[in-house]
Amino acid sequence: MVIMISYILIVLFASIFLSIITKKYIIPIIGIILVFILIAFMGFFQEIIITRFGGWSPPFGIVWIVDKFSLLMGLLISGTCSLSAIYSIKYIRERKGNFYPALCLLTLGMLGVVFTGDIFNMYVFFEIFSISSYILVSFPLKKETAEASVKFLIMGALSTSFILLGVAMLYGLAGTVNIADLALKFRQENVFYIALGILMSGFFLKAAIFPFHFWLPDAHSVAPSSISALLSSVVVGTGVYAIMRVLFTIFGLSSFSIILICFGLITMILGGLMAFVQSDVKRLIAYSTISQTGYIIIAIGLGSNGLSAGIFHLLNNVIMKSLLFLSIGIVIWHTGTRDMNKLGGLGRQMPIVMISFLIGSLSIAGIPLLNGFVSKWMIYVATWEVNPLLTVVCLIVSAITLAYYMKAFSSIFLGPCRIKIKEKTPLCMIVPVLILTALCVIIGIFPQIITPVIDQAASALLDKSTYIKSVLG
Repeated sequence: MVIMISYILIVLFASIFLSIITKKYIIPIIGIILVFILIAFMGFFQEIIITRFGGWSPPFGIVWIVDKFSLLMGLLISGTCSLSAIYSIKYIRERKGNFYPALCLLTLGMLGVVFTGDIFNMYVFFEIFSISSYILVSFPLKKETAEASVKFLIMGALSTSFILLGVAMLYGLAGTVNIADLALKFRQENVFYIALGILMSGFFLKAAIFPFHFWLPDAHSVAPSSISALLSSVVVGTGVYAIMRVLFTIFGLSSFSIILICFGLITMILGGLMAFVQSDVKRLIAYSTISQTGYIIIAIGLGSNGLSAGIFHLLNNVIMKSLLFLSIGIVIWHTGTRDMNKLGGLGRQMPIVMISFLIGSLSIAGIPLLNGFVSKWMIYVATWEVNPLLTVVCLIVSAITLAYYMKAFSSIFLGPCRIKIKEKTPLCMIVPVLILTALCVIIGIFPQIITPVIDQAASALLDKSTYIKSVLG
């Protein structure tokens, strides 16, 4: 199993360099899919998998740790990147030799964040996937993408600066950057909480949580749709992962946190209201990402009572956001516009895309028999136990979510036809959409398939002692 983690690094690095040398974009696609298979194989093993690099034992050496929570995140990242890579075969029409190495590097950076057991290396991998994100956002080489990419670059640099400063403070206080060792040396002193606040500022920027959310709609809306799907699902999810790992493993959050709940509430409400007034469908979905992240942060703020709900909604958000962006990407690929006022009547010409977008929309609004309902119901139950008013607000925002997605659905797929579709949608773009649509339905009808995985991930995050013992011995 230790060798298998090394294979992940070898496959991704080899894919990047071979694709640059040979100019064959199929190599990174195969590499990313192979990494997904390797990570899925690790799910058959119950123990925490530890890989020590360079022959140095922790806390002094670099270590990668795969517990049930990081394994789940690894599966989400590699699986979503695999679907995006397949989708992009036809969606990206030019410079594929430049696109796919950057996508491979993005995958490597996100996997590094969720697998590393070293908070400084977490910062390094944040930098890696941030740089590749800047490249991919600006890939279409248009004025609007350049502006969005520069804004993304500035906010990304500010985010990683906060993270590095927080890491430096923790190292100065505890004399270590190993996560397990930091958990042992944490003291309930104000200076440690100042370091936590600085770290959280950096992670909040990555996860687009209020008041650090404003960069996301510009970046996510102008990027290629296959990249928008990653940015609004696993890239934001990786930032949320870092929040959860630091709070629960290092600082030991297991009870009610009013600060997180307040941030989550504002993020959820603001994202929903801003999505409601959009005419650009990709900006609408991007603001919806902000809103759904608010739900996750509220659940995290509930501590152990809401942790399973938060992880479940994180998983569902990855599926739903990927489905919505990839579905609407097909519409944009055919029509060349994101403006809902210029679209209409496309349902007759692309019924599969219409049904998939409808399922994704209903799911994210929390309609029963779809996956979004299951995780939202868990959040409703958890918030009701703390304060019923929280539940009411969550329900209202879900109603707003349904309203703006139905507006988008009717504007794009119903009414008189304004644009004639001339090309047939490539199979490589349809298949990822169908896979994600099927997941929304299957998880919604049979949630018991996935709930044991969610519970194991939550238990792994709460069980600090096992994590520390596995790493340090």
